[in-house]
Amino acid sequence: LYVKGELCRADQVAIALVGTRRPSRYGSEQAFRFGLLLAQTGFTVVSGLARGIDAQAHRGALAAGGRTVAVLGSGLGEIYPPEHAALADEIAAGHGALVSEFPMRRGPEAQNFPARNRIVAAMTLGTLVVEAPAKSGALITAHLACDYNREVFVVPGPIDGPAFGGSHDLIKTGRGKLVQSLEDILDELGEVVAS
Repeated sequence: LYVKGELCRADQVAIALVGTRRPSRYGSEQAFRFGLLLAQTGFTVVSGLARGIDAQAHRGALAAGGRTVAVLGSGLGEIYPPEHAALADEIAAGHGALVSEFPMRRGPEAQNFPARNRIVAAMTLGTLVVEAPAKSGALITAHLACDYNREVFVVPGPIDGPAFGGSHDLIKTGRGKLVQSLEDILDELGEVVAS
């Protein structure tokens, strides 16, 4: 793996926040809120630096003065999306790290993103799906987390909202635990943070 910034021992207590690139206002607010709360509690927030939920999760962790790790679907020399270059710089400048398995100048090719999702799922204790439609890449991360024996948490949305179809399916099938508050996550993972 290529790393810009610093990975540290505290990053072993990490949780992924993932979701759609085109979130609702509610989804954006929840991603920022949970990024902030989890970072304040001592978790490193891991996401993919993508537009939407990922960026809001990173911003929430930074607003809390916490740590965050961005796992890229491109090389570290090709920040994608380009409008997140300043966010990437802020993360790498003492607030966490940028991580990629791709060579420095590899562009953001479509097949890179499902591949990077396995790293997001593997380096965390659990994955929080904030807003995911039925065909969301976030569901790949959630299913990988299940395969890796990690916890999967889901923020519910409006029952008639197609933007939450994938999220609700995770809850209905028992693959994800419904999350209404930080305490729902801490009930499952809190002992890890305390130790």
